[in-house]
Amino acid sequence: MNQVFARARFEAHTQTEYDILRSGWDPTQLRRGIDALERISDDEFDDLFYEYYMALHDPTRLKDEYDIGPDTAEVGGNPRIALVIKSFCIDDQNEIVNDLPLFVFYSSEQADKNYTAGPDPDCPSGTTEIPSMLPPFKDAPEDFVYPEDFRGLMINNLICQIRDVYRNMGERPPKQYDIDGFGKPHGNFDR
Repeated sequence: MNQVFARARFEAHTQTEYDILRSGWDPTQLRRGIDALERISDDEFDDLFYEYYMALHDPTRLKDEYDIGPDTAEVGGNPRIALVIKSFCIDDQNEIVNDLPLFVFYSSEQADKNYTAGPDPDCPSGTTEIPSMLPPFKDAPEDFVYPEDFRGLMINNLICQIRDVYRNMGERPPKQYDIDGFGKPHGNFDR
């Protein structure tokens, strides 16, 4: 039933003038985000996404920054960072015009629910939010090169999000998006 509902929302979004889906659930908008990431220089990429890269490498820093601890978090026990979202805003020419603060999902071993920390992403009027969503790194390969490989990982994530939009509707994704990688997470990660 959820797949039928997702498909109906997708059709209503793409076949009418109504803006029903968030941009993170619209393959056309996610593709625009890929174009934007491919076009920016290494220096621009570093300015926009180095904090995100470091947060994925060391999520304990996020716990301190967002006051997520055993005594302050909504979950019992020691909370763990489950997912970090870094959204950026693109204009009609697919150029990144703004980046947004990190948005964090966390839970604990005892919880079957995720909690959030950080400001809700909100792009300026006339721009489109593109969310990159990745879990913290567990074992990054030693030959992982920043910024090149991280840019590739973010692009892979957006491609896999497109894949998962189609799978969420019960459809096979277009071949170019049917790849391995982390896309949309399972669980209650919608905001």
